[in-house]
Formats: sequence, C-alpha cells, structure tokens
Amino acid sequence: MNMTMIKLQLKLLALKAIPEIERRALAWLAENKDQVFGNKRAAALAYMKEQYAKSTAHVPGLNATDIDDRWFTEQAEHYLDWAWAQLGDVVNGVVREPVNNDPTLPKGGLQ
Repeated sequence: MNMTMIKLQLKLLALKAIPEIERRALAWLAENKDQVFGNKRAAALAYMKEQYAKSTAHVPGLNATDIDDRWFTEQAEHYLDWAWAQLGDVVNGVVREPVNNDPTLPKGGLQ
C-alpha cells in the first residue's frame, strides 16, 4: 500500500469518526441528562485508534510493536483536525434542535 492510499484511508476513517462520536454523544445525553459527554476530539481519536488496532491485530510485526501506533496517532490527530474543518459546521448544525419558540420568528411556517 502506498502513502497516497494510506492518507486516503486516514481521511476516510477521520470522516467516519466524527458522526460516530456525535451519535455516541447523543446517546450519552439521552441516558445521562445534565451531564457533559466529555472531550469529543479525544473520543474521536480513541475511536480511530480502536479501529486501527482492529485492522492490524493479525498483521505480523504491526501487532507486536507500538512504533506504528505512535505514527498512527500523530497522523490521526492531523486528519481528524482536517475532518472537523470539513464537517464540523454541518454536524453541529444537524445535532442541535431547531429553534421553534422564538417570538421573533415569522408566524405560519413556510409559504
């Protein structure tokens, strides 16, 4: 596998991590009212590391050392920041409930 393919896989994993962590945060909120989920970035990094560990668990050499894990963590942080820049506003807009009780909103809905 060449470096371009590895970078693409990291981008895709980072893009997958964001909605997964948002889903987990919403589930957490539903179960634990009035409690904060925690650091979403740290949770997303942990998710990416978990997925990487699963994918390399049976690869000789990679499953015996942590050299690749340290490299992966550095890259995961970089690509997670990239993914948040791409999707952060969209995800934040989707997970928040719409405002429907603001008296300044026009009456009657969409025409």
